Amino acid sequence: MKKVVALFLSVLMLLSLAACTAGENTREEPQFTVPLDDDSYVFQANPEAAPLPGGSVIALAAESSSLESGAEALLWKGIQTFASNFGYTAQSFTYGDGETNTAEDALRNAAQSGATLVVCRGEEMAKALFQIQANFPGVHYLLFDGEPHNEDYTVYTTESNVHCVQFQEEQAGYLAGYAAVTEGYTTLGFVGSDELPDVVRYCTGYLQGAEAAAEEQGEEVSMRVWYTGDIDDQNLVVSRLTDWFNNGTGLILANGDDLVQRAVDAANQTGGRVFATDWDQNALGERVLDSAVKCYNAAVQRQLYAFFTSNSTWSQEAAGQTEKLGYTDGSVALAGSTWRFNTFTQQDYERVYEELRNSDRKVETYSDMDTLPETPSVTLEVQN
Repeated sequence: MKKVVALFLSVLMLLSLAACTAGENTREEPQFTVPLDDDSYVFQANPEAAPLPGGSVIALAAESSSLESGAEALLWKGIQTFASNFGYTAQSFTYGDGETNTAEDALRNAAQSGATLVVCRGEEMAKALFQIQANFPGVHYLLFDGEPHNEDYTVYTTESNVHCVQFQEEQAGYLAGYAAVTEGYTTLGFVGSDELPDVVRYCTGYLQGAEAAAEEQGEEVSMRVWYTGDIDDQNLVVSRLTDWFNNGTGLILANGDDLVQRAVDAANQTGGRVFATDWDQNALGERVLDSAVKCYNAAVQRQLYAFFTSNSTWSQEAAGQTEKLGYTDGSVALAGSTWRFNTFTQQDYERVYEELRNSDRKVETYSDMDTLPETPSVTLEVQN
């Protein structure tokens, strides 16, 4: 009898240990949710994590008009949300709109305000940060979509008080291309401002996604690519895109604030459709099929938490380094605020996203148009 009781107690102990281990694993690896709505994201810390100290100032340096909508507006929302939830103070320092100060002035004013961390974004800020990053060693910076560099892009220097975040645009582009062809579009277009690496990555990801869907469905797809370059005449851009739609292009992926709107203008005249980029621009109208986005709101909240859990400094792995975000942590997505697809379902989207995260699908990085992936199902034409 004693042996039976001892055996029974041993089994109970093993079951208890297994349950504890399973609970620990659950806490360490929370279930991943495929992103759909970056605008509503709120970071949730592990309930068992030590509370953050709070009290510090988090600043955003940005152009005045950019806080109304777009990437900086999402960064600002993320900063405010994080500050409110964890006991910090959010402040913005702006330039432009008739003011005489510059991006460099906005960064300097933010640093001199006593902010612990200054968030900024884009090429103007990258050039400005290059000039002043060493002047305020006690201030830390978080730069999105860029790395500190001089005016002519010949020198790049990132000090240890700076952490840079870039997104893998090719992954967002892949989602757009796959969704477009699955939805039934076989005559595609891409329009971008300049042949810069981030713009090209959107294009080549779009191409790879279209190829994957076309191959699966046994379709033949054509894609026309146009980089507008120095064309300032917006009416000329609309006219060119209108011709594209009239000549059979069913859907255009547009990258660039003005270009998305110009593409929508052309689509309104012709009945074509547009895929927007960077942030959720579905509100521009019914002609916007969807937006392939970078999750700025979610990304900045996660970065802020990492910074403040590292004693309000950049960790050894982050200091002076550039981090590239993508589908691994849900930092690129298709915007689900308005789902205008008829054939490509949200279940399809979630399936493809998980296949990308699990490496069942591959998206290669191409930052120029000189070397491109093989796409036997997609005929590519690059316009001059």
